[in-house]
Amino acid sequence: MKKLSLKLKLFFISIYIITAISLAFFVVQTPFKIHINNYGNIVFFIILVAFTESCTVIFNNMSFSTGFSVELACYILFGPYITLLVIILGFSARILKVNGGYKHILNTPIYGTLFNYCILVLAVIISNYFYLQSGGTFSVDKLPSNIFEIILFSLVFFIVNTAVISRLSSLVSNKNILYIFISNIRISILNILVMCPFGIILAYVFNLYTYVGVIIVLVPIVLTKYTLSLYIQTKSQFVETVDALMLAMEARDRYTEGHSKRVAEISTSIANQLKYNDWQIEQLNMAALLHDVGKIGIDDQILNKPGKLSKEEFDVIKTHPQIGYNILKDIKNLGNILPIVRNHHERYDGGGYPDGKSAEELSLDVFIIQLADSIDAMSTDRPYREALQPDEVIEEIKKHSGSQFHPKVVEAYFKMLGKQKKVRS
Repeated sequence: MKKLSLKLKLFFISIYIITAISLAFFVVQTPFKIHINNYGNIVFFIILVAFTESCTVIFNNMSFSTGFSVELACYILFGPYITLLVIILGFSARILKVNGGYKHILNTPIYGTLFNYCILVLAVIISNYFYLQSGGTFSVDKLPSNIFEIILFSLVFFIVNTAVISRLSSLVSNKNILYIFISNIRISILNILVMCPFGIILAYVFNLYTYVGVIIVLVPIVLTKYTLSLYIQTKSQFVETVDALMLAMEARDRYTEGHSKRVAEISTSIANQLKYNDWQIEQLNMAALLHDVGKIGIDDQILNKPGKLSKEEFDVIKTHPQIGYNILKDIKNLGNILPIVRNHHERYDGGGYPDGKSAEELSLDVFIIQLADSIDAMSTDRPYREALQPDEVIEEIKKHSGSQFHPKVVEAYFKMLGKQKKVRS
């Protein structure tokens, strides 16, 4: 914990204290009723939690776990105290495969392990409160009448979990917590839709057929995890291909290192302001990363010329959108971004290149990338000029709104800037 920043240390310590206080209130307020007819059942569920948590799939710092279905079944069957015991012991026994190695309790920092425990304990305690307040009972025989309460428990569980993780992510990334929370809660809702029904079925089947029934029900859960793993693996390979193309492009042009990532960040901010959904933002982000890939086909002497280009040389540079289109057109899953790559130097008034298309012929996505590209180009040093100051960039955007830039995109960008200033202040 010594290497952590002060704000992260304070965050972890505050979570530990909040969890300890919540646990104390929970013990005082919740009757300690435990009826264990078979200790083997508890051991069985600990093993199930360890197994399912070990099957967690991680992608882009987000985890997709099938463990909640087992944890929910345990809660329905045995109540909150046994559930806390099962979750802590099961979670402690999990072994995750991460980046070719294995992560477990023995090679994880103590502060990280405690933090993971706190998230789980807080989520169960707060969810249990809402479950009981809404009239939930711990009887499998009354399971049909408790469906609403179980869904409420699941919803609160994921909201608490997501809120704490989002706060941690915002501290690490310096991004707005609300933006991170909204992005993560969508994944949580998907988890609820998939895992809550499985948890209810697990509890019901265990009550009727004990171990054999649960193992049978676990088969589709494991298959769900396996399918998700294949999807994540394919997605990762695709992203790695995109990154390789982007790095190859930037290796050719020493003046624009990091340009594509910055364009992607600006484009994402504008797209969020325009209420784009996750899929649209993902496609836009991909287009931003690859918009200049055609520069791979431009001669080094022109691409890295330490001075202003001649008309003939600039004509060569103007071919890079078409070159990029030709490079990407036969790559599967990139069909949606091809028009953006080809047209990102077109103008709102139709005076751009390579085809001189009018605004009516182009999607708004093209103009988002076009504006983001121009903003970063103006904000960074080039061989023929120094970077413009932020106020100068804003004046240039205002000056060319309605001619070079799409007014709607410009408006969204300025609104986004206004929100960022309010957050900082």
